[in-house]
Amino acid sequence: MSVLIHPVTDLASLLDLEPVKPDAYLGAGPVLGWGRIYGGQVVAQALRAAALTVEEGQRPHSLHAYFIRAGDEHQPVLYEVERVRDGQSFATRQVVAYQAGGAILNLIASFQHAEAGADVQAIAAPVDIPPPTDVAVEPTDLFMDHRIVRREQVPEPRAQSWLRVIEDLGDDPVVHACALAYLSDEDLLGVALTPHPTAPDWESLMAASLDHAVWFHRPVRATDWLLFDLHGHGVANARGMALARVYDRDGVHVATVAQEGLGRARRSP
Repeated sequence: MSVLIHPVTDLASLLDLEPVKPDAYLGAGPVLGWGRIYGGQVVAQALRAAALTVEEGQRPHSLHAYFIRAGDEHQPVLYEVERVRDGQSFATRQVVAYQAGGAILNLIASFQHAEAGADVQAIAAPVDIPPPTDVAVEPTDLFMDHRIVRREQVPEPRAQSWLRVIEDLGDDPVVHACALAYLSDEDLLGVALTPHPTAPDWESLMAASLDHAVWFHRPVRATDWLLFDLHGHGVANARGMALARVYDRDGVHVATVAQEGLGRARRSP
């Protein structure tokens, strides 16, 4: 079956997947000259594919993804969704992303209807953070505005960044959750591998994301500024780990992100 893929010019068009058969969707992205696909694109599109198969009103509350192999930015990606479970409150979906060479991502996501109950934030957003308008723009080819507040290696690996989506995404909270998933892959790998002895010379380090998780605590608008407060957890067995708490400009803790990455010193040819 031949499916015409629309041009991808912004994040809204990137998240607009083409149905090809029941519970299967085709996605595309920009060709940035990287050769590989930005990991946040595949995670966001896989979450969007899963969301297209659940009941209206159910929102993602968590996702867990494994990067299996690098995607080719010149090829579209096929997302096949398995309806693992539909309960009264929760729904579970598994998504495998494929290209011509095989699977490139495996993701499982859980969705929940909104529930009334206690809302207690037990942690506070960092203080003394300059507003994003006072922070220099970090050049990027991705569909985001990225501004790095600080990066530190001692006493522990840490970074803080403001991120947002520039283009209008409408008001669908599921689309904004997918957009947050897109943003969430930007800084974690660098922080995770900062403690690696080779890290100051990034050209000598072979790095790749291995797995990625997002927990959506509260509703979020990805077109508003979001503060990512990132902490590295050291490296062992060629793997590094980083955690990010995500806050809106009012200090509300909207999400938590975790990623493990592979870091090896490059071998001489």
